[in-house]
Amino acid sequence: MSLEVALPEREVRRSFALNVFNGAAFNFAERLIDPPLVLTWFVSQLSASNLLVGLVAPLGNAGWFLPQVFTSARIQRMERKMPPYIAAAALRTAAWILLATAVWLVEDPRLLLVAFFILYAVARLGAGLAGLSFFDVTAKTVPARRRGSLFAWRQFLGGVLGLGAGWIVKIVLNHPVFPFPRGHALLFGLYCAVMVPAMVAFIAIREPPGAVVAEPVTVGEQLRRAGRLLRTDQVYRRYMAARLALGLAGIALPFYGIYAKNVLGAPAGMVGVYVTVRVGAQLLLNLPWGRLSDWRGNRLVMRLMSLGNGLTALLALALVGLVRLLRPQGAWLPYLALPLFLLDGALRPAQVLTGSNFLLELVPEAERPLYLGLSNTLMGVIVLFSGLGGLVVDLFGFAGLFAVALGLCLVGYGLVAGLPEPRHDRGGEPAAAVHG
Repeated sequence: MSLEVALPEREVRRSFALNVFNGAAFNFAERLIDPPLVLTWFVSQLSASNLLVGLVAPLGNAGWFLPQVFTSARIQRMERKMPPYIAAAALRTAAWILLATAVWLVEDPRLLLVAFFILYAVARLGAGLAGLSFFDVTAKTVPARRRGSLFAWRQFLGGVLGLGAGWIVKIVLNHPVFPFPRGHALLFGLYCAVMVPAMVAFIAIREPPGAVVAEPVTVGEQLRRAGRLLRTDQVYRRYMAARLALGLAGIALPFYGIYAKNVLGAPAGMVGVYVTVRVGAQLLLNLPWGRLSDWRGNRLVMRLMSLGNGLTALLALALVGLVRLLRPQGAWLPYLALPLFLLDGALRPAQVLTGSNFLLELVPEAERPLYLGLSNTLMGVIVLFSGLGGLVVDLFGFAGLFAVALGLCLVGYGLVAGLPEPRHDRGGEPAAAVHG
């Protein structure tokens, strides 16, 4: 039985508050370096390669996802999962400090590009090493029917702060005192300054001991166990197929901003406007998504998210056709892309709820690290493939890329429609019963 039910209400409220602060601060920090916009724009100033530009956001996501199945065997045997989180926090902090310093000091664009990708990958791998610990500690200290609200509040408060982050990005990137790339170096330094207290808050959560896998498990054995899960657990296999399809649909996301820059003529300061619109939409929809998750479950949230992502890709495709047909001109053109960022922001809270949070309800406590690790490693492979969006643009143009994203969203919706809702299916049995 999960130990989370034994926690006193006062302790749950304390953990909830620290977790929310952690999430709000991290959401604010992420808007300062917004990978699909700020970081992608940064790399596009150093290289004309669509492949490198398209790899930025997927590389960051893959760094978070990929290590987790390989660390799950060790973490499964630990009653407390906070120590790996602390070690990863130190690695992340060092990487971001070095990255901000390199961007400020290095003048050679090629050397700067190499330094960026190496240090950014290290920082995101550090985040990935902390991922399983984060979700396991969260699952032990916050009850399932309050986690939707937890993640909604994390993003809601982060969204409030993120509105200011968009303004900061606009001011810094437009300020003559901080010519490229020093404006980005300042943003990276600010990111680190916000990230550190966020991690300290999470470390302050008092984690209770949890269920463990007593027998030693090697990485090879863990990988074989993971393979058996995919073969024998039909619900989990369908869930992962849906997540993989929707993850691949993210192939288009970094190129909404690049399309605005290259075709619509958006200036650097417009990045701040796009960030603000995205964060504003996320802010407005965070709590409604959380309530929907708590009341109706995450399957419905996932279905709506897949439809919403498909609509975003469809609007992008329509925008490409409209611009080609009418060939409009004027300083107002970059504002035509605003609906894309509006929809993307509105759907961001749903992406959190339908990711690992949904999976926490589908699996038994002792096997959480294995299920989460396998899921996130598979997602890491997929998001790396989504980095090939630049090649799709080179071969088929922006219209081809957005059409591919639309098709993947439709596939994802079809898969999600066949998933069970673990809170209601099979007569209200616990989630583990769905898997036999």
